[in-house]
Amino acid sequence: MILFGVRSPLIVEIEETLLRLGIPVTAAVSVNGVPRLHDRSHLVDLSAFRPQAGDAFIACAFSPQRRAELVRLALSLGLKKASALLDPTSILPRSIRVGACSFVNAGVVIGGLSMLGEGVLVNRSASLGHHTVLGDYVSIGPGATLAGNVHVGDGAIIGVGAVVLPDVRIGAGAIVAAGAVVRRHVPDGTLVAGNPAEAKRFDASRSSLNVEDGE
Repeated sequence: MILFGVRSPLIVEIEETLLRLGIPVTAAVSVNGVPRLHDRSHLVDLSAFRPQAGDAFIACAFSPQRRAELVRLALSLGLKKASALLDPTSILPRSIRVGACSFVNAGVVIGGLSMLGEGVLVNRSASLGHHTVLGDYVSIGPGATLAGNVHVGDGAIIGVGAVVLPDVRIGAGAIVAAGAVVRRHVPDGTLVAGNPAEAKRFDASRSSLNVEDGE
């Protein structure tokens, strides 16, 4: 397995999942920024990386945009998308479908007949109810809870500990802030926060999805 883009702290979670699965790392490619790897024995800078034909990779980043950029770059180098990386401590139904280059972290629970697109991140201990549909490059934060029949559009972010009630639709590129409780549909490209969740202003330059009341 090629770990592609290793500046995100999330990379250590992927390392642990690979260890639990017994999947060896053949290279960890640094693409800008400081590497956050625990095991640096396979670390190589992008400028010195020489991929082999058929090498499979997984991109590491929390941001959907960053993950998509890494995938495009890796594909341009001749790498191929790895199958979904599913932590063995997660509870997954036989009826689930998960797209290539996705990562389901430790302790995740996903309900039956759910479908996850390509490049999806479901972080540790999140819970996704039955008939969940996640578009490509969706990011689900740790401990988030999506009730049954929730649909999340491409590139959307669900923050840490957020709750999305049954049958709700989250639009493409939308952001659900940490701890929000979403009771109604969220339009494309909208940030919502609070309980009940309401639209908020958001500075895209901020590194946190925590949103104070009144912002």
